[in-house]
Amino acid sequence: MAKIGEILIQKGLLSSEQFDEALKESKKTGQVIGKVLLSLELVTQEQLLEVLGEQLGIPFYRSLKDMNISQDVIDAVPVKFVSHYKIMPLIKQGTKITIAVSEPMAIWFIEDLRLHLGYDIERILATEEEILAAMRKYYGLGAKTVEDILAKSPAEKKTQVEEIEDVGKTAEASSVITLVNQILSEAISARATDIHIEPYREKVRVRYRIDGMLYDMNVSEQIRHLHQAIVSRIKILSNLNVVEKRLPQDGRFIVKIQNNQVDLRISIIPSIAGEGVVIRVLPVRFLLNLETLGFFPHDLKELEIIMKKPHGIIFLTGPTGSGKTTTLYSCLNIINKDKVKIITIEDPVEYELNGVMQIQINPRIGFTFSQALRSILRHDPDIMMVGEVRDLETAELAIRTALTGHLIFSTLHTNDAASGAARLMDVGIQPYLVTSSVNAFIAQRLVRMICPACKEKRNDKDNLADVFKSMDVYYGRGCPECNNLGYRGRTVIYEIYPMTPEIQELVLAKASAACIKQKARELGFKSLKDIGLEKVKMGLTTPEELMQVVELKD
Repeated sequence: MAKIGEILIQKGLLSSEQFDEALKESKKTGQVIGKVLLSLELVTQEQLLEVLGEQLGIPFYRSLKDMNISQDVIDAVPVKFVSHYKIMPLIKQGTKITIAVSEPMAIWFIEDLRLHLGYDIERILATEEEILAAMRKYYGLGAKTVEDILAKSPAEKKTQVEEIEDVGKTAEASSVITLVNQILSEAISARATDIHIEPYREKVRVRYRIDGMLYDMNVSEQIRHLHQAIVSRIKILSNLNVVEKRLPQDGRFIVKIQNNQVDLRISIIPSIAGEGVVIRVLPVRFLLNLETLGFFPHDLKELEIIMKKPHGIIFLTGPTGSGKTTTLYSCLNIINKDKVKIITIEDPVEYELNGVMQIQINPRIGFTFSQALRSILRHDPDIMMVGEVRDLETAELAIRTALTGHLIFSTLHTNDAASGAARLMDVGIQPYLVTSSVNAFIAQRLVRMICPACKEKRNDKDNLADVFKSMDVYYGRGCPECNNLGYRGRTVIYEIYPMTPEIQELVLAKASAACIKQKARELGFKSLKDIGLEKVKMGLTTPEELMQVVELKD
C-alpha cells in the first residue's frame, strides 16, 4: 500500500521538501502526519481525506448537501451518538448503516455503535464541515444540547417556571448558555440580519431573516420545553427585567462570535403562548461604501455633487427595510472629515460611526426628534442626520435649520422620489419652503442578488413580462455557497431626483407626483424601474426580484 506522503507528492499536492518538514515536525511532536500537514496548512482537509480514502480504500464524498437522507436513517441513530462521535448516518440497508466520518484512522467507536444500534457499520469519508452542516440540517440546531438539558433536568419540561429563582438558575445553567450561543453563532454564520424566536402552543419556531427573507431553522421539537429559559438568558444578557412577562421590553448587548464583535438589539413582546423574541444582528464594524451597496459610478458623481452643497436637505425615501439608514450612514462616512462636526438623531442608533456624535431619542420621557433637533443646534454642528421626518414640527425645524446654513440628511416614508415633495406638503410645509430647502429626493429598494457561484443563463422566458424577453436574463440554480437558495447578498436599486428649476416650478404649482415623475423622465433622470432593468440585464438580479419591488407599467 502506497504511503500517504508518496500519494500526495505524486498528485502534486506536496513537494518532497514540504513532506520532509512535516515528517520532522511529526517526530518532534508525536502527532500523526495527517494532523501535522493540516496544522502547517500544507494541504486542505478535503485533499487529505481524498488521499487517505484512496490509501485505505474508503470512498470520499466531497459534499453531503445534495444527499436526501431519509427519516428512517435519522431515527436509527440517536443524536447523542452523532454529536459525540461527530458522525453522520447516510444510508440504511437491511442490517447495515453507512456513516460519514472525518477521522478515518479512528475506528474504536465502530464497535460501540454496533453494540448500541444493532447494525453493521460501513464508513465513507467527508470533511468535518460537511458532517456538521448535515447534522444541523437533519437533527436540528442545538439538538444535542436540548437533549442534555432535558435529560439532566426533567422538571424543565414545564412550559412555565413558577419561581423567580428557578428562572435565573435555569438561564445561567451552562447548557442553556451553550444553546443560546449556538443559535446566535449559527445566525451569524448564515449572514442573518434578524433572529425570530416565536412560541406557539405546541412548538417554538426559530427563524432567520437572510437577505430580507425569513427562513425556518430546523430545531429540535423539545426546544419548546426550554423556551422560557432561553428568553430568560437573553433578558439577563440585555439587562432586562427577568420577572416581567406582561409588557414589551427592549434591550441590547454586544457579543464576540467567530472573532467578530456583533451588536444585538433585543425586542421582547408577550403573546398568548409565551414571550416572542426578535434579535436584530448588527456588526459593530461595518463597511459603509455606496459603491458596495450597488450605486453605479456615474450616479455616485451626481450624489457627490449634491452632498458637497453647504446647506439644504437630502431626503431618502422608501418603505421600512429598504436600506435607507445604511445609505445615509454611507453618505455621512464620505463627508466625515476632521474639519466638520456631524451630529445624528436616530431611533435607534443602528451603527456606531467614529467621529460622529450619535443621539438616540426616547419618546417615553419626551425626548423626541423635534426636541433633540432644537437642542443640538446649540452644539454648533455643520452636518446633521435626522433619522425620520414624521410630523409637521420636525419637518419645520429641519427646514429652518437647512435655511440657516446646515446640511441635513433625513428619511421620508414614500413610495418614490417624486412623492417626497407631496408628502412634505401633506404634513403642512409650504411649497416655497420645500423648493428653497430641499437639495434632492432619493428613493431606493433592496433586491436579492443572484449567487455568483451557481448563476446560469435562463432559456425559458415564457412566463416573464415582455420587457425581459429581449434581454439575456439569469437565475441562481442553487448551490452550497447560497444554501441552495440561488441568491446571495442584496443590492440597491434607486432613483435620484435633484431639485432642479424645472421640478421646483412643479412643486410651487403643487403638481402631482405623476407630473413630477414625468418631468424627471424628460430631464433624463433614471427611475427605480430603469436601474432595476439595468441590473437584471447585467445578471445581478432576477426579473422576479425586480417585480416584487417595482411596477413595470410606468
